[in-house]
Amino acid sequence: MISIVIPTLNEEKFLPSLLDSLIAQTQKDFEVVVVDGSSKDKTVELARSYISKLPNLQVIVSTKARLPLQRNLGAKATTGEWLIFVDADSILMPYFIERILYFIETKNSAVFTTWVKPDTDNIHDCIFTLIANIFLESTILLKRPFTPGPLTIIRRSLFERIGGYNESHAFNEDVEFGLRLGKAGAMADMLRETLYVWSMRRIRREGKMKVIQQLVVAAVPVLLFKRPFKYMPGYTMGGQLYDKKKKKRKSSTLNFKRYELQFKKFMNELLE
Repeated sequence: MISIVIPTLNEEKFLPSLLDSLIAQTQKDFEVVVVDGSSKDKTVELARSYISKLPNLQVIVSTKARLPLQRNLGAKATTGEWLIFVDADSILMPYFIERILYFIETKNSAVFTTWVKPDTDNIHDCIFTLIANIFLESTILLKRPFTPGPLTIIRRSLFERIGGYNESHAFNEDVEFGLRLGKAGAMADMLRETLYVWSMRRIRREGKMKVIQQLVVAAVPVLLFKRPFKYMPGYTMGGQLYDKKKKKRKSSTLNFKRYELQFKKFMNELLE
């Protein structure tokens, strides 16, 4: 029922943490496909080393590195009724699949995401992620579909109906995808539990202000013309951007629960 698609490019430092979190899932009935964009490091070798640990794992190597292309290739190689697109530097909680399946069974939602936690306990990262969660909630309240790149769950029939991701986009492919969902009358939903860790490596590397500036610039054509940029100067895909100076990610169930309780309290106050 569940197919997980992971696009990669030079992610040897990060991909193992995600695959380990899949091994640790309480619900084991899912398939995984890693779609690599011809990495220059050991990403493909590491991914293939997990085939014995994740029996339903495929590793595909694309001759071209581009997120929408790799996601589409992964979708075509899988058979599940539901597609989960997740970034290679994310970490999923052990009960991720279990909670996803429960949400699918109890809600009439064709596309959704979940709350997210930062990959450190740094207060500034927590605040930034809180703002990101609020932004996602606001897109739902305003009925403006948005499918975040780090994690999107969608019914295969809907994904195929709107034609998958637009492969001409090197940037904002998730925004463009959301716009087409809106035209198709599909409203995104939110599973209000913190179920995955969002890697903030790009934000730490480039700085919050630069990332915010990029987001503001990217938002202008969407707001004015409902047409996102296809490219963003300085934006590059791949784990090769991140050196060994970055802090090791910390994630624990305890920290997840504390963060989730704080966020639920905030959202309750906001929505009352």
